Amino acid sequence: MPNRFIAYDTRTGRILGVHHGPPHADYTWKPKFAPGMQVAILRGPFPHCSEGKRYAVDTAHNKLVEVSGEHGISFGFGRTGGISL
Repeated sequence: MPNRFIAYDTRTGRILGVHHGPPHADYTWKPKFAPGMQVAILRGPFPHCSEGKRYAVDTAHNKLVEVSGEHGISFGFGRTGGISL
């Protein structure tokens, strides 16, 4: 199973980027964001993500959570996976 990486703002939990990487344990994703941004990376397969639901990061627990309303993003994982902002 490929690694999935989620870059998020550590202050708000807003997801800034998603990367699908190879299944190697030593692989890391190093995205480039503007200087001064407070960004952290979550790594995992995130099997609980469902198409059509919206997600953000719970910064208190550093985990991906489902959110409602306009906040968060939706995922499409798979061969033609995408991200909807």
